[in-house]
Amino acid sequence: MKTPIPILDPIVNHVAGWPTSLHKKMLIGFLLIVVLLLGTAVLGILLMQRASAQAHRIADLTDRVIRAGRMEYAITASMHFRAMHLLTGDTSNDQKLVAARQSFGTFLGTMEATAPSDERPVFPKIHEANLRFALSGQRVDGPAHSGQWGSAMEIHLKEEHPISHELEALVRDLIKISGAHRDQSLASINRDNRTGTWLLGGASLASIVLSFLFGYVLSWSTLGAVLRLDDHMGRVSRGEFREEVSVPNRDEFRELAAKANEMMHSLARARSELMEQHEAVKAHARVVDEINRDLETRVSAQVEEIERTRRLSSYLAPQVVRAITSGQSTIAMANARKQLTMVFADIRGFTAFSDVAEPEEVITFLNAYLSKMTDLVFKYEGTLDKFLGDGMLVFFNDPVPQPDHAKRAVQMAIDMQESARDVGREWYVNNSPLWIGIGISTGYVTVGSIGSEHRMEYTVVGTQVNLASRLVNVAEPGQIIISQRTCELVRDLVDVTEVGPLAVKGIQRPVQAYNVVGVKGGPRLTPVTSG
Repeated sequence: MKTPIPILDPIVNHVAGWPTSLHKKMLIGFLLIVVLLLGTAVLGILLMQRASAQAHRIADLTDRVIRAGRMEYAITASMHFRAMHLLTGDTSNDQKLVAARQSFGTFLGTMEATAPSDERPVFPKIHEANLRFALSGQRVDGPAHSGQWGSAMEIHLKEEHPISHELEALVRDLIKISGAHRDQSLASINRDNRTGTWLLGGASLASIVLSFLFGYVLSWSTLGAVLRLDDHMGRVSRGEFREEVSVPNRDEFRELAAKANEMMHSLARARSELMEQHEAVKAHARVVDEINRDLETRVSAQVEEIERTRRLSSYLAPQVVRAITSGQSTIAMANARKQLTMVFADIRGFTAFSDVAEPEEVITFLNAYLSKMTDLVFKYEGTLDKFLGDGMLVFFNDPVPQPDHAKRAVQMAIDMQESARDVGREWYVNNSPLWIGIGISTGYVTVGSIGSEHRMEYTVVGTQVNLASRLVNVAEPGQIIISQRTCELVRDLVDVTEVGPLAVKGIQRPVQAYNVVGVKGGPRLTPVTSG
């Protein structure tokens, strides 16, 4: 057989004539390619391991340079604090000096414990200078503590300050030694990287060339037979049943060629029968196609209904979803004016928290907080209207009537405060535990579907909604503020204290409001008062 690269034709024909199965030929080629790839991979792993070890070495040396720099800074800082103490008499600078010397001692211990051989001679000099530094400091402390600032300053300038420069010079020696080691390691890495790049590039190129050669030989030893069979099948498909196909392969393709010839003769005999049955098969195919289209339409409708229910369950209360999916939405979700209880809740200090926190941290926190709040809404069978950033609006008594809607709302609010404290044990908002403020009002509002044909929301509007929104702004962190009408409906459930009358924007007359202290006979709520 002829291939696009004639020089490789003898190899291709030789492989095609192997008296073995196609599976074994492919397996041999695959194994050869795998060996090439594994060799390249092993080389790459060895180079990466060497680079990783050198990177760790550089990181350790860089860390030593940084720690030595901090030692130098500690010496300089201690002299600054000493001068400020002697000039101003402020004893807090003396405490800062002690802290700086303690920091120097800590870094000195860690540096000496891991010091290489060429750094070790420097440490006895540092210890000796540090001892003289400490003794001169004690001589400065005596006059300073007795108020003799002039004498203390003189000792500081003649003894303590010059010794600090000796220590700084010794620490800079450590920095130079570690820096030199780091530079040597960087140079070594650069050399290894160049060598590794050439090695890996050469191995990869060799693997690509050999893989191409193996793939070319194996593919064309198979493709040649496939092309002959394809040509034969083309003639058969055109109704030419005279010439048989022949292939040089001694594998499955030889058997396939024999079966193709047998099939050709069978097709010639069956051709007349197929022509007679053609129309019957076409009619049957049309029926099957219609059945398939009807089945696809039904399945698509069911999938869309399931997806619609899933999306609704993510945003609406279970009873609202049931009203929509059960076909009762025209009744249960009709626009109407009803007496409802509205609950607004939001986090105190969240804006400051979101200004300094990472966006991922803000989203994670909000998801955790809103998930717990949503569980409580559904526990008391409230309708979750919407999320308002870090807040939420919930209403009760619709679409399912609830004679005790005010009590459900207040009890849910109390549980929300407790749940917020649980979340607060894991999250801190603006460096303080999580607190929320809640406002509740009861009265007649308009409830129903509002929006356009492309997007609808089941929500509430009216003065009582605005009142609840204003009350939540009045509430202190951890506080629940309720309207007078709500208070009348829950007097047998909770204890309250009067916090009104309040001047509320959008409402002409002052509004009487109450703070929920706690459930009667139960624990008291503990709001955080400002100031």
